[in-house]
Amino acid sequence: MIVNNWQGWIGILVGMVALFGPWPAAQAQTQKIRISLSSRSNTNTSYYVAQAKGMFRDEGLEVEFVQINPRLGAMAVLNGDVTFTTSFVSTFRGVVQGLPMKTVFILLKKGLYYLMVRPEVIKDVQELKGKKLGVTAINGGDHIIGRELLRMKGIDPSTVQAIAVGDPSLRFQAVVTGIVQAVSVPPPYDLQLQNMGLKAVSGPPEIGVPSSGLFAADRVIKENPQVLRRTIRALLKANRFLEANREETIRIMSQYVPQKLDLAARSYDVELKTLAKDGTMTDAEIEGQMERLADKKRPLDEVRDFSFARAAWKELEAGK
Repeated sequence: MIVNNWQGWIGILVGMVALFGPWPAAQAQTQKIRISLSSRSNTNTSYYVAQAKGMFRDEGLEVEFVQINPRLGAMAVLNGDVTFTTSFVSTFRGVVQGLPMKTVFILLKKGLYYLMVRPEVIKDVQELKGKKLGVTAINGGDHIIGRELLRMKGIDPSTVQAIAVGDPSLRFQAVVTGIVQAVSVPPPYDLQLQNMGLKAVSGPPEIGVPSSGLFAADRVIKENPQVLRRTIRALLKANRFLEANREETIRIMSQYVPQKLDLAARSYDVELKTLAKDGTMTDAEIEGQMERLADKKRPLDEVRDFSFARAAWKELEAGK
């Protein structure tokens, strides 16, 4: 019933989302797929590399990225409007609650975040009590991590009001204009805000949840496993490339996410070190995320299927 109720809206939203990035020309005998991304972010670097270096094309795929609110990505997958979605927190929570889909790939195991404020407004982090924190969505990834960043400084997160603002550009505007007094952001947005006069009052050590992955409907896993296998092979090739080619990866990052090269370089150095090279997490890590993000538990085999990632990793290791 949930899927049916959203079906009309998802069709409209997907038709209106912003498409971005340089796309290869349609080629014969390639299969077109759509992957939803929640925003233009460096957390999606493996996807950008796979597109820019023709790794999707080499696997017989013509990939179109669409931008969809993270809360709606899962419904777009289930309705068939997109083939895969990448937003971790909201999708994973939906899977644990019973949506017929699975986690099939992990890009970054832990997202690095910073709590940013205007220093002329918030002179000490304790002054955030009773103030507003701008987040993408309530109980989304940046909200969950924002609460942890507050706890790191001895602040009870319940004393800070979370306000759902939207993507990074909207959060920037909200904190600069004073609608909110703090925002929780990953690189390179922390440096962009520093250049605008803001400062970080809390940040790493590394905390947080996976910031990007790949989720597929059970139907696709069963009926079209070759598309899933080829998509994952392309992403594993991208992971290998970006680890071995820092400068070219930084250039690709700056093309897909508008940013200066030095900002992309810092993001590469601090954020991509949490890359899951083989695209998987351990069962213990998945169990931990269920405890952290959901109010119930579900059998692991109903939540994750890393068999395609493991098989593709073995193929690449063997040089196939």
